[in-house]
Amino acid sequence: MRLRIDTTQVKFRVAGMPKARPDFRDKSKQATTPDGRPIWSVRLTAIDTGAGSTETIWVEVTGQQPELVLDEVATVAGLVFSPWVSKRGEIMRSFRADEITQGGGTARGRAA
Repeated sequence: MRLRIDTTQVKFRVAGMPKARPDFRDKSKQATTPDGRPIWSVRLTAIDTGAGSTETIWVEVTGQQPELVLDEVATVAGLVFSPWVSKRGEIMRSFRADEITQGGGTARGRAA
């Protein structure tokens, strides 16, 4: 299940540079979507201006590597929460976005 997140009152700051997500079977390779697009993980600090709280999250995007600047504001479009259960029965958090851009710039990535 994918739950869309309303980000109208959330600011995002780049907390880590985009990293290639390792392939599940071969950690030396970058993971890709079934149609061959590379998957990137970006660490962001989400700042909820309405609640006055912050949280660091990892968000996955696909396509070209997002061009971001550390500790600058980022725009996240189409953010969804897609939890899953591990083999050990633990609920794992997973965030995906249609696009992450530098303060409204042109860097793009598409959700898996």
